[in-house]
Amino acid sequence: MKEILIACGDVDLLRTLVADLPADTFKPIATKRGAGVVAKLSGRTLSLAIVHAQLEDDSSQQLIEDLRSLGGHVPILLLTAEAPPSTGAFDIAIQYPLPGPVLRNAIKRLTEAASSDHDMEKWRTFYKEVKARLELQHQHNYFQILGVRAGAQHHVIVKAFDALSLRYHPDRYNQFRAEKWGAALHDKCNALYKSMTEAYAVLSDRRLRARYEEALGRGELRLASEETAGADKGPRSIDEMGNSAACKKFLKLAQSAIAKGDWASALQNLGFAQSMEPQNQAIATKLSEIKQKAGV
Repeated sequence: MKEILIACGDVDLLRTLVADLPADTFKPIATKRGAGVVAKLSGRTLSLAIVHAQLEDDSSQQLIEDLRSLGGHVPILLLTAEAPPSTGAFDIAIQYPLPGPVLRNAIKRLTEAASSDHDMEKWRTFYKEVKARLELQHQHNYFQILGVRAGAQHHVIVKAFDALSLRYHPDRYNQFRAEKWGAALHDKCNALYKSMTEAYAVLSDRRLRARYEEALGRGELRLASEETAGADKGPRSIDEMGNSAACKKFLKLAQSAIAKGDWASALQNLGFAQSMEPQNQAIATKLSEIKQKAGV
């Protein structure tokens, strides 16, 4: 549960505040005093602080200032017995007591805003990660692109590619494409994943890998297109394993589920695909791999 600080000098009000919290959402840290409280919270992550203006040691203002000094922004809800101030070092101020639903609505507004800010910062960081990795692709050989050492065994390459797919597969970010930032992130992931898929297609094929390692010995980071054009590299993505349109539909759903780490959905859709093409060895092999990952 998320931790929430509740500071109130009146014991009865303190109990009411704890009782009015959204059910099964927060773990309250209750106190009647404000002095020294923040120091005791060192190393803990607060989702919200509710501070009543009347504390046992008259230190509500100091407590708010101490909370503002914590790393990261802790949303602060100030409660007052009379008309609340319009400005201050708090996020919202309301008069209390008041009905439980009103308090819970104020808490919801603060926590959702903080969550949104945190999520956007997370996506910004991830976008920078993808962009930086993409910019290095032309300098890296196929082993480096997949994050494995030169000469890595086949099963290591497969494991590395699966792990990269879980993080960078563009299907994971389809839901955000309506947003400008989401579309930019999807485009970067799509370009990066194409590079990773190209590396995997070569290194997972014995003949292509042998040619590539010879080329790498000559200082060439890529095979010439004519060297790979006629080669049987097998399916580059899961949906290419199927032959019929109906089978491909379920394979695409499975691929999306794998990218999200949803093994149950992946197994279900792979099972549907296999029922349509029971002689398809590629689907059977992938189904076996996912069963191992899911511990089935």
